[in-house]
Amino acid sequence: MVITSYQYPQYLYAFNNDEETEQLPNGSWKETIPSWELKAACREETNGKGSTIQTVNGEILVFASLIQIPKGTVRINEGTEIIVTREEVNPNQLLEPDFIDSAKISGLVIAKGICQKYDFGRLHCRLWI
Repeated sequence: MVITSYQYPQYLYAFNNDEETEQLPNGSWKETIPSWELKAACREETNGKGSTIQTVNGEILVFASLIQIPKGTVRINEGTEIIVTREEVNPNQLLEPDFIDSAKISGLVIAKGICQKYDFGRLHCRLWI
């Protein structure tokens, strides 16, 4: 999936760790496997001013980054772990802790955190970590 643009030059991945299992027609259970999924192109903006937001549970939080996402992107729930990268990567690589550590050092991983708030806007969506 190639989704680069000037407005959204980075890539947003979300960790899918649904703990629900699925019952198959034969009655056996299929467990879901935790994985990273590319959600959208994005633009990360670091919170250099120390601005705050009010989270869904009413807490006031100084956020690390605001992630701008195209309108129509599927909602990412609060509490979901996310990673923003400079280039598109194979999501399976994000399961390897050594890859993430070296990608942070090289600048490939721009931001990593937990979604604190998600907002559907008229022109775009926003996510705070």
